[in-house]
Amino acid sequence: MTISIAKRCELVAVDPLWWDCPQLDTAEHLSASLGDPLELPEHLEEVLINGWATDHESALLRWFARLTHITYEHVHRDNTYNSDNDLSSNFVFSVFAPVDCADWLWAPDVFVVVESHLGGDVRGNYGAARVYRVDSIAESGFLDWVCGWFATPINSDSPNFLADCDHPELTAANDRMAHGWSAYPTSELRNLLWGGCEPVWSMRLNCYVARLADVPFAVRVEPVAPYYG
Repeated sequence: MTISIAKRCELVAVDPLWWDCPQLDTAEHLSASLGDPLELPEHLEEVLINGWATDHESALLRWFARLTHITYEHVHRDNTYNSDNDLSSNFVFSVFAPVDCADWLWAPDVFVVVESHLGGDVRGNYGAARVYRVDSIAESGFLDWVCGWFATPINSDSPNFLADCDHPELTAANDRMAHGWSAYPTSELRNLLWGGCEPVWSMRLNCYVARLADVPFAVRVEPVAPYYG
């Protein structure tokens, strides 16, 4: 599933007061990268309402084996709170992959169990686990939790608009602010600002405008969601 730049902008909220605090909608991120959660068997749905998914790991492993006729193991668990992220809410996730697979990041038919934080102290208050089934987590976009940035010339009606979009310095700047170049693209944008002048919110354009070093014209800068494969 390839998502356009315009659609990727829709998955992100921007604060007119604080340009460097973009927010990636967690629910939309999970949907775009993992799809819809699986319908759980009644016995699993009941026990996953309370407690952590790891408390019921053996039951999950049995269910995965019944679905696939393959033996699975728990290969990874983390909380997004432990890493830089722009998510609207954090979550704990566990990855279950076929036993002895070469690399769970690229393995087909992997299960991901997600427990979303419901607010308050991040050490507690997580919702019931949801289970997803996905091929190649590395290509899904699931593990990208920060917003990228994309810059375009301000005046789309200008006869030079298309040429300006392809300006080599603007292209280089967009490469640097993209996912995959930097672990935190917002910092990359800050480093590209001309003379350290921060972006300014434009009510008319409904976005931030900025001057980037070596780009000879002002640009609109907009946060974008990760690439979803």
